Amino acid sequence: MKKIIISIFTISVILADQPWIQNVRVSTDVVWDTLNQGESCFTVWKDSIFAICNTAERADVPIAPYAYSFDGGSSFVQIPFTDWSTGITWHTDPLIGVDDSGNVHMVIQFYMDMLNHYISRDGGLSWSDTTMVTGTGVDKPWMVVNKNEIYIVWQQTSGNTGIRLAKSTDYGRTFTQWEIVDMTGITALTMDENEVLHLAIVAWYDGIYYMKSYDKGQTWTTPLYLSDYYYQSGYGDRAPINSITVKGDVIFITWVDTRYSGWDILAMRSEDGGNTWTGPFAVNEDMTGGQFKGWASFDPYGGLHVTYYSTPDWPTDQYSLFSYWYRFSPDSGKTFLPAIRVSDTEFRSWSDFLGDYHINLTDSNYVYAIWSDGRNGNDNDLYFSKLPLSQTRISENPSLKNLEKIKYQSIVKSDYLEKLLKDSKRIVQIYNTSGRKMKSHFSGVMFIYLKDKKKKKIFKIISFSE
Repeated sequence: MKKIIISIFTISVILADQPWIQNVRVSTDVVWDTLNQGESCFTVWKDSIFAICNTAERADVPIAPYAYSFDGGSSFVQIPFTDWSTGITWHTDPLIGVDDSGNVHMVIQFYMDMLNHYISRDGGLSWSDTTMVTGTGVDKPWMVVNKNEIYIVWQQTSGNTGIRLAKSTDYGRTFTQWEIVDMTGITALTMDENEVLHLAIVAWYDGIYYMKSYDKGQTWTTPLYLSDYYYQSGYGDRAPINSITVKGDVIFITWVDTRYSGWDILAMRSEDGGNTWTGPFAVNEDMTGGQFKGWASFDPYGGLHVTYYSTPDWPTDQYSLFSYWYRFSPDSGKTFLPAIRVSDTEFRSWSDFLGDYHINLTDSNYVYAIWSDGRNGNDNDLYFSKLPLSQTRISENPSLKNLEKIKYQSIVKSDYLEKLLKDSKRIVQIYNTSGRKMKSHFSGVMFIYLKDKKKKKIFKIISFSE
């Protein structure tokens, strides 16, 4: 019995949780890829995925690594993007989006002196129509691309300080800009299905605020104070990065907070379009160690998806082990299913900073995630995974509503399950501990649903591989 338990534990720390696919390396293993890649952003267009990131060495090496996949994330090609014309080495805070024609839009901040926009009509193989969005004092930008429109927000740190917005209605050829509110901080911007803009701000030394615009950024509601925040930087993270996502009248905001000792992903939720809000609550299941760089997004059906880093350590250091995690809410953030791991290994970070943000995205088929980790043993690289939306839902089979009440029935080897799945005389279905239907077996705890012409039965088992 002891050997079986040890075997299960060993497997659990080296494998990602299904149904996330096996991790795919985004970073290119070539001569120039000796840099610590972090702070990633990506976008999805049909079967294409486009990604951009910065590097921890951006003060010395003028590169923003750009990557593309034309096969849904099965493989990536990465090329170093450099704009020599700026005369600035520091390529940072990169953003990427795609318009209604499939053109890729990239925004890069050059130190804090300049914010440039670029467009590619061939999936990032070439870039053209460079436009300076703004100059001097720019930091922490975020972008929304909607049809032919581009919206970029940032904190202006010099001159007339405040949160500013730049808008283009001609695919980024020209921009106009103005101040939204007289405060500075970290911005998170999104647009809902009715083209209403929603903005969340972590205002420095103040608190969490929410605003929205019904006229595409021209005017904004008065900033609504939501909560205070507490934050302490450490190895791997140094900002209370926030996110915002909207579906119908439901708005969900996250940020990183240290009020409970270590880092946690705190959230607030509104069901009436932002008029009233819940109090702050933790999204992460494990409250020990540190959870950081959280990101939330709604899928088209109202499911809510949150990703974040986790480490058992607090405070963190260069020997801390990190992993990337995911939680799903089938009821738009009211409740969450148990956390599952996206990364298929734990890893050290070879830089004291993994970048400010790593996002997730959804479409009608998948949840997508790209993050940075140091599993290769010499620098941090980007990795990709995705999860079919069809496998996030809890089964509607009434026999599976109370899985936790089913006692352990057997401990089996994985080859037993392989034989069982090939049984043509019975219906065989596999569910994990959250009630999600699985396409294949995996090592660990699971439930087997058997049905033939005479009866049906559910087994709770522990499977292991020799």
